[in-house]
Amino acid sequence: MQATMDQPVFTRRPMDLEDYLNIVRRNVSWILGPTLAGLTIAVIVAFFWPDTYVSVARIRVVPPQVPERLVPSNVNMQMSERVQAMAQTILSRTTLTNIIQTYDLYRRERLRLPMEDIIETMQRDIKIGNPQQLGGGRSSAAFEIRFYYENRYTAQKVTSDLMTRFINENVAERSRQSEQTTLFFRDEYEKAKADLDEIERKITTFKLENPGAMPDQMGATISQIGALEARIATLNSSVARANQEKLYMEGELRATREKINQLQQILAAQESSAGGSGVDASGNGGARPSELDQQVAQAEREIQALERGLERMLEQYTPEYPDVKRMKTRLEAARKERDSLLNRKLAVARVPSASAPSTPNTPKRTSPTRNREIAELDASVVRLQNNIRAKEMEAERYLKEVADAERRSREISTRIDRAPVMSAQMEQFMREYELAKRRYDELRIKVTQTQMARAADERGQGETLEVLDRPTLPETPTAPKRELIIGAGLLIGFVIGAGLCAFREVKDHSLKTLKDIRAYTQFNVLGSVPLLENDLVVRRRRRLAIVGWTLACTLSVVLMSGSIYYYYSTRL
Repeated sequence: MQATMDQPVFTRRPMDLEDYLNIVRRNVSWILGPTLAGLTIAVIVAFFWPDTYVSVARIRVVPPQVPERLVPSNVNMQMSERVQAMAQTILSRTTLTNIIQTYDLYRRERLRLPMEDIIETMQRDIKIGNPQQLGGGRSSAAFEIRFYYENRYTAQKVTSDLMTRFINENVAERSRQSEQTTLFFRDEYEKAKADLDEIERKITTFKLENPGAMPDQMGATISQIGALEARIATLNSSVARANQEKLYMEGELRATREKINQLQQILAAQESSAGGSGVDASGNGGARPSELDQQVAQAEREIQALERGLERMLEQYTPEYPDVKRMKTRLEAARKERDSLLNRKLAVARVPSASAPSTPNTPKRTSPTRNREIAELDASVVRLQNNIRAKEMEAERYLKEVADAERRSREISTRIDRAPVMSAQMEQFMREYELAKRRYDELRIKVTQTQMARAADERGQGETLEVLDRPTLPETPTAPKRELIIGAGLLIGFVIGAGLCAFREVKDHSLKTLKDIRAYTQFNVLGSVPLLENDLVVRRRRRLAIVGWTLACTLSVVLMSGSIYYYYSTRL
C-alpha cells in the first residue's frame, strides 16, 4: 500500500505544433511505410480488377393503333406487370444457359463455379427498368435493358439478344393471352347458346302442351269460348227447330195415315156390303186393318215417349253416355217396328177386297178415284217418313256438334282455370330466357371483340414493343472507379501509419525534449548536452534506411507498373 502511494502519477502535458512535428519526424517511417503499402495494394487491386462495361438498350411501348374504346384489348395486364412477367421468362435458367453458351460468357468463372452460380451472377448483371412515361403521350412509355460485362462488344451483343427476346416474347405472350381469352369466351358463348336453345325448346314444348293457356293467348281463348257458346246456342236452336219440324211432319204423317185409314174403312165397308167373306182382305187369315191401326197408334205413342225421355237425358248427359246410347237403340228399334207395321198395313190395303174369284156378271164396286187418292197418300207417307228421318239425322248431327262444342268449351275452361299456374310457369321460363338471352348477347359481343382484338394483334396493330435506342457500345468502363480505389488505399495506408505512430507514442513514456523535463521535473534547465553517437553507426543506420526505402519504393513501383501494364495489355 505504501509502495503504491509512493509511485508518482504523471499526466501528459498539452501538446503544441512543435510536439506534433517532432512526433512526425521521429515516426516518419512508420507513417510513410503503411501509406506506401496502401498505395501499392490499391493500385494493384484497381488495375487487376477487370473493367465492367454496361450496354444500354431502350424499348418503347407502342400504343394500339386501333382505339381501345372501339376494340378492347384481350390483355388486361399493365405494361409494368407484363415487363416483369417477361423478365422472369427471359431470366429463367433455360434462357440464360442458352445465352451463356451461345456467347461463351464467364469463361473463367465456369472453370471453377457451378452453372447455378454463373446464372445467379448473370441475373445480377442484367438490369431491367420499369416503364417510364415519355412526353409523346399519356400511354407512351419506354424501359431500359442493361447488361454489365467485362467485354464491351460481348455486352452489346448480349443486350441486343435480350432486346430481341423481349420483343419476341411480347408478341408471343400477347398472342397466347389473346388466344386463351378468345377460346374462353368462345366456349362460354357456345355454352350460353346451348342453354338458350334448351330454354327455347322448353318454351316451345310448353306452349304446344298447353295451347290457349298462355297469358298472351287469354284474349283469343276467351273470344273462342264466346264463339263456342254462341255456336252452342245456335246449334241448340237448330236442334229445337229440327225437332219442331219433325213434330210437324209427324203430325202430318199421323193425319195422312188417319186419312188413309178412313179411306180404307170406307172401302172395307163397301166390300162388306157387297157380300164379302169373313176372311180378311189378304185371304191368309192375317190381322184386320183396324187391329193394324191400333198397333201403329201404340207404336207411335211408344216412340213419342222414348223421344221425350231421350230429350230429358240429353239435357243432363252427353250423347256418348251409356244410358243415352241405350235409349237411342230402343228408339231405333221402336221406329223400325212402327215402319214394319205401316208396311203391313199398306200391303193389306192393296190386296183385293174379295177372296173369291169374281164372275163376269159381278160389277166392280171399287172407285178408281179413291184408289188413286190412297196411292198418293201412301207416297206422302213415304215422303214424310223420309223427311222425318232426315230431320232426326240432322238433329243428331246438331247434337253431336253441340257435344263437341261443349267438350271444347270444357277444355278451354280447364285451360283458363289452369292459366294462373301456366302463367307463373311461363313467367319463370321467360325470366330464365331473358337471363340466358342477355348472357348470350353479352358473350356474343365479347367474342366479336376478342376476335377483332386478336386480328389486330396478328396484324401488328395492337400494343407492341419497338426499339427506341439500339444497344450502345460502351467506350469507358463503369467499374471499377480506379481513382477512388487508389485514393481510398492511400488514405487507408496513411490512417494505419498514423495509428501506428500514435500507438508508439502512447507506449513510449521517455522524456524527449526540454519541455518534457521542465513539465515533469519542475526544474529549471540551465543547459543541455546533445546525444553523441558514433558516426559509423549513424552512417550505417542511414544507409540501411536508404537501402530499405529504395527497395520498398522500387518494389512498389514495379508492382504498380506491372499491374498497369497488365491492364492495358489485356484491355480491348
